[in-house]
Amino acid sequence: MKKKVVAVLMTCAMAVTMMAGCGGGDTAKEQGSAETSTDKDEKVEITFWDNYATPQSTERFKDLIAKFESENPNITVKHVPLPSDQAKSKYDVAIQSGSTPDCGVIYQYWMNDFIIQDALEPLDNYVAEWENYDQMLETFQKSIKDTAPDGKLYGLAFYVVPPALWYNTELFDAAGLEAPTTWDEVFDDVEKLTDKDNGVYGFSIRGGAGSSQQLEQMLYQYSGITDMFDEEGNSTINAPSHVEFLENFAALYNKYTPESDITNASTEMISAFDSGSAAMIFHNIASYAMHKETLGDNKVGAIVNLKSKDGDSVLVSNGVVTLSVFKNSEHPDEAFKFISFLSEHENNSYYCEKFGSLPCNKVAMEDEWVKESKPVQAAADTLLNQETKIATLPVEVTGYFDLHTNTLAKDFQNVLLGNETAQEYLDNWAEQMTALKKQYDENVVSK
Repeated sequence: MKKKVVAVLMTCAMAVTMMAGCGGGDTAKEQGSAETSTDKDEKVEITFWDNYATPQSTERFKDLIAKFESENPNITVKHVPLPSDQAKSKYDVAIQSGSTPDCGVIYQYWMNDFIIQDALEPLDNYVAEWENYDQMLETFQKSIKDTAPDGKLYGLAFYVVPPALWYNTELFDAAGLEAPTTWDEVFDDVEKLTDKDNGVYGFSIRGGAGSSQQLEQMLYQYSGITDMFDEEGNSTINAPSHVEFLENFAALYNKYTPESDITNASTEMISAFDSGSAAMIFHNIASYAMHKETLGDNKVGAIVNLKSKDGDSVLVSNGVVTLSVFKNSEHPDEAFKFISFLSEHENNSYYCEKFGSLPCNKVAMEDEWVKESKPVQAAADTLLNQETKIATLPVEVTGYFDLHTNTLAKDFQNVLLGNETAQEYLDNWAEQMTALKKQYDENVVSK
């Protein structure tokens, strides 16, 4: 049961300067070997794209690349940080133009888009020869296979960032409040924590980029529904309990939240929380390091397992962050050698510790920093708890990410502004997701 639960969980700007990639490498791919495809003394350069460019991420990858290059003097790694809000479009353009990197960090909910375009290299033969593959959590790797239409492995699970309700413990204590255990309690506490005269709001809403994806996680956590589609293939996003939640949630805007929330992306929302002007936000556990650095560990609380309407503990996931090799690479063996290096115990742990992410290496999950990080340990405990119910967002459906990016986030702003009802918004969302699922089943699954 435990393996099944975790496996299910994890199955969850176009102007660009073209980066270095290459074509060919058929002989190496046919061999499918974890050994390098070049002579030992031949020096090669591989290009590695990071989809979440921040100073902290760049610093960690710089350190890891220096370590890798010292151990592999014939391989040079060119690191290309991509702004998170442009990363998908840059990958898309690179795929269309045949200029993909050798390897890179991608989200699992992008993976099917890339697989269908024949952009990723299957890693099954590589991992069969990799001596440290047993360090990888099997359930995460299985989830990546489950995502792919052909059941092949197109990435190594790097880290997971389950969602969490972050709350300011100092503000809660001052108001005489206990940490909420349900969304209904969150709604009650928001009003009590709002003190506009002193610039404090009960909540900060992400109304800009990425808003609908976080809303989706809230909806399914609140309702406890774990099936994204009913037996007839219709999206469950417009379930009555979801409409109820969105009506209550949208009513918070500009009353118990800052007016500026309407355009907030994650950075602005996190800043509101870290400055003490918002008592609560909903984000993933990867923002822990920022909260700890600005507020201090004694002021930061995180709840990973808010109870649903039925009292169940429901964890909602949009998949795992993966390391993948691109099919156009001239040096796929060296590219796999680098991403497998990043996935090993010490390296996976070193990267994840900086951000408070949940590592996908089972040895790293036992490291001391995980045990000492309350949000990360809580996420691990919830994830592995047999009683936890899992709602896996439909990340495998082609077009899912683009729907969120191009349509749902903007329309969510209309709901906050009162220009569209919760029912209308969720009905439109359901109609579009149902159509995408039908198209996916006809064009991908049936083949």
